[in-house]
Amino acid sequence: MIILKKKVQDVRGDIIFLNFNKKSVNIIEIKTGYSRGGHYHNFESEHILISGKIEYREEDIETKKELIKTFDGPLIIKIQPKKAHLITAINDTIFVELIDGEYEAINYPKYRKIVDEKTKT
Repeated sequence: MIILKKKVQDVRGDIIFLNFNKKSVNIIEIKTGYSRGGHYHNFESEHILISGKIEYREEDIETKKELIKTFDGPLIIKIQPKKAHLITAINDTIFVELIDGEYEAINYPKYRKIVDEKTKT
């Protein structure tokens, strides 16, 4: 059974939070020029880029090694635990985030600052 937990909307687009068979399934929209993420998880997650083009940033919170890449959908990005991530839409983007269990995120100030600055403009 699919359970709708909540739906949120802001200038970046919509997010629909669902639960399905003990998984969190989040359907996320990012409008051109905006960013989402700016956090890390203590568990592995998958981001299925359905459509759009993104700049993807990932930083290991312990080693501070950073990866910056550009991706076009469709594709799957697997994010390991304790890897801060930031997704910026180069054009309008839709992706699905899959997590085993409940969703929990810890803000990563370096990336979260980018998210917050873009939403203030």
